[in-house]
Amino acid sequence: MSLLISRDAKEMRGYLLIIIASVLWGTLGIFAKLSFEYGILPETLIALRLVIGFATLLSILIVIDKDSLKIQKMDILLLSIFGVFAIAFQRISYFYALSLTTATIAAILFYTYPVFVTLSAYVFLKETISLREWLAIILTFLGVALVVKVYEASSLNVNGIGIFFGFLSSLLFVFYFMVTKKLREKYASWTLTLYGDGIGALTLTPILSFSFLQILAFPLELWLLILTIAWIPSLLAYLLYSYALKYVKSSKGSVISVIEPLSATLFSVIFLGESLEILQIMGIALALTGVVLLFQISRTM
Repeated sequence: MSLLISRDAKEMRGYLLIIIASVLWGTLGIFAKLSFEYGILPETLIALRLVIGFATLLSILIVIDKDSLKIQKMDILLLSIFGVFAIAFQRISYFYALSLTTATIAAILFYTYPVFVTLSAYVFLKETISLREWLAIILTFLGVALVVKVYEASSLNVNGIGIFFGFLSSLLFVFYFMVTKKLREKYASWTLTLYGDGIGALTLTPILSFSFLQILAFPLELWLLILTIAWIPSLLAYLLYSYALKYVKSSKGSVISVIEPLSATLFSVIFLGESLEILQIMGIALALTGVVLLFQISRTM
């Protein structure tokens, strides 16, 4: 009996940590938007975030887990591609979506990635798509259409490029999802994060070189925002989520993590003064219903 209670308590702790991590992820758009007000470009912000994240995580792992630094030579090429596309380019795409649209639109567009995972499996792996999955996909895209205000031509003209980057960030995250799923059989999640951030930072080194003088002139307030982005909604949130998965199945954790776009929406309304129309609110509900359905279907398969 006591063992069952202990197991339930650990599972509840896992759920709580996932909720906290999701809320922290939801703050990313707020901090990024505040950073953009100082004139920093999305690619510069991401480059600094990756450098700081890599240096911090490397310092931690050297002290507590040196074995996680080891990788096999046969995986260097895949990790390099992973770092360039699934980390550097994916993060830049998401931050461009944030800079060109709203925090809410960027978060909802990003969370279409389960749809693209399902469609990729259908196209490339010849997996069948059930009626429930098609319903979930339709709900998701119908919701997204309402969130981006497809019913207003002027809104699409203004946000068109940002919407493109939002979908691109989602598509690139599908690659992230597939590579991590393959490599987690060999490596700890921290190892993948370390090398992904490190290679991503190396990829964006030319940006830092060209922006060096500008970076030196950044005000203290901007540096505090950059450090916050690197440590709180990035490193700390990922640490909490990874630790929580010891007690909660990843499929269940994925369902709970849809709190992220909800919290991003709430924070953007409270702190950034973003307003939402009734149709957009309905769209958020439809899109996240579709995403949750896809997560639940993947859990039962």
